Amino acid sequence: MTKIAIIADDLTGANDTGVQFCQHGFRTMVIIDADNVGQVGRDKDVWAINADTRHLTAEEAYRRVYDLALKLKQASIRRIYKKIDSTLRGHPGAELEAVMDAWQAELALVVPAFPSNRRFVQDGYLIIEENPEAKAKIKPVVDITGSAQCHVPRVLRQEMGRRVGQVNLATVRRGASELAAALTAAKEENEVLVLDAVTEDDLQIIARAVGYLPGEVVLAGAAGMAAHLTLAWNLKTILGPYPAREGNVLLIAGSRNPVTAVQVREVADFSGCWPLEVDTGAILRGQEDVEIERAVNAAVNREAIQDLLIIAVDSLFRQSHLDSGQGTGNQSTAIHPNGAEQPATGNSGKDFDSKAIATALGAIASHLLATIKVRGLVITGGDTAVHVCRALGARGINLATEILPGIPLGYLEGGQARGLPIVTKAGGFGPPDAFIKVFKYLIREANL
Repeated sequence: MTKIAIIADDLTGANDTGVQFCQHGFRTMVIIDADNVGQVGRDKDVWAINADTRHLTAEEAYRRVYDLALKLKQASIRRIYKKIDSTLRGHPGAELEAVMDAWQAELALVVPAFPSNRRFVQDGYLIIEENPEAKAKIKPVVDITGSAQCHVPRVLRQEMGRRVGQVNLATVRRGASELAAALTAAKEENEVLVLDAVTEDDLQIIARAVGYLPGEVVLAGAAGMAAHLTLAWNLKTILGPYPAREGNVLLIAGSRNPVTAVQVREVADFSGCWPLEVDTGAILRGQEDVEIERAVNAAVNREAIQDLLIIAVDSLFRQSHLDSGQGTGNQSTAIHPNGAEQPATGNSGKDFDSKAIATALGAIASHLLATIKVRGLVITGGDTAVHVCRALGARGINLATEILPGIPLGYLEGGQARGLPIVTKAGGFGPPDAFIKVFKYLIREANL
């Protein structure tokens, strides 16, 4: 079979996109660090690669993705999917340009819509439709009314030298063959085309239209589009899961998105386990060793009395410091790419702060897994996920299924926790009871 590669800018993005292929039968490996490409997962059909570029400059992100894309091409990867964040964080334009340059592609199609997670694109605008149930529980929310709207072609043009155009919803809904003809015609004026989509049917039409297009075409988008790219491909059987484990479910919340705050509160109420808060201020003051020891000891003392352990940054529940990326009105809100989830920082919001906290959370997870029995690991926040995996010595994640849209389950490859079930979730994804459903799934209390 032709090998497939996904290039994502963070670990949760690699996971939620890779699992779309896994569910169609492709053996999928998430590669936690791009330096390990070619060293792990050689027997897999799909590599979902964390390029870890979210916090780099545009120039740095371009160079890293260019080098990676060139390496993949030289390794005879024939299909590539450039995963972009569903709220356009990071450097989607620079990274797409890098892939096109490395592959000498004539055309790129960009489809950021993720309907099952309430991300839509209409008239070129990326829109997040508020979840009324979740919104009611987030107090206060950040009002971004009047802030710059996110027009996807405009965002891409800021970092690309190529001509960027847009294909509206009416054209998409003419059907696959007519859409392919429209894309071919639009190619005369544009090298990058952003496509509208608001339903799964729209994504299916786009996926079928891709098959009609000649030449080298790079596909880019969120996990929503990835779910439809295997429709016309031969499927293979997914490998069986690792044996079930005993112990606690360990939930590590490094994101401070208000959606995550609601989800953590819901599972805490359900399970009777209130989060053990990590003092981010102590970490930023250089007292990380003391704080790690305190958190580990406190968690070990709780081990025998419950099935769930929650480790959360203390800033998760400081609502005045949270950025939701959602509006406050009753209508859907077009968002600015910088108006969404921010790193889990205690004070300044600098990359250094985010990495220091994520590193400490990784150390806490490593100590706990060496001390207590853990049946499953749940992590929210891309930085947190990659630092926890690194602390455990894991080199990859063998994806198995998707518990909820955008919330995949896999098994760690390598390191001290080899075979451990792991669930990752980006901060702003999922319904209020997402962690309850994940918790039930992992302890086999419900057949979801």
